[in-house]
Amino acid sequence: MSSRTSQPEHATVPADRPFGRRERNKQDKLHRILEAATELFTEQGYSAVTTQEIAEAADVGIGTLFRHAGSKAGLLMLVMNEQLRLGVERGITLARSGAEPTDAILALVTPLVDASSRHPENTAVYQRETLFGTGPERETAAAQVARIESAIEEILRGRTAFRLARDLDRTAHAVYATMYMDIVRVCMARAPADDLTTRLRRSIDHLLDALLPPDHETRTAAH
Repeated sequence: MSSRTSQPEHATVPADRPFGRRERNKQDKLHRILEAATELFTEQGYSAVTTQEIAEAADVGIGTLFRHAGSKAGLLMLVMNEQLRLGVERGITLARSGAEPTDAILALVTPLVDASSRHPENTAVYQRETLFGTGPERETAAAQVARIESAIEEILRGRTAFRLARDLDRTAHAVYATMYMDIVRVCMARAPADDLTTRLRRSIDHLLDALLPPDHETRTAAH
């Protein structure tokens, strides 16, 4: 089933245009598919789940399923893209409420950390499709990477001590790239998953200490 190549439909309607009945039905089916796929992939892992199981759990036909995602990998991409979107929202919200930069940055990638800890293959497939896949899900995933880096920069710029630092965009890229490699090592079974969050925290703290001026608001006290 995963070999289907038909282009999926993506239900996107401008925010200022009300949904008609047909559009509401399409959005409802997409929501059910996303909910079912999220639950099954999270509980069982990518390999153990079939597209037929997802369709049955979502109460849609297999043809409807493939109109929203062109393959099983595409369904996983839909799930992970949505989880990462929510992760970015949480990280930005934490930063704006006064959380430590490290905590806010960790929240951005919590979906990848959770996926790597429960079923590393989910993250492995997602990363493979992000790098080598085709179609709109891959484009959305690439946009999510850029959004995470932008969110890291926004989080850092929100701190008085960091606001005027040079090359915050490069610092954000270095932080994301380092986290990415730590996560990939877990999903490729090159590192244990149980202390991934601790390793990520240490990496972020190290990079911020090395690349940015001291944040005397809180970071000095933390050390």
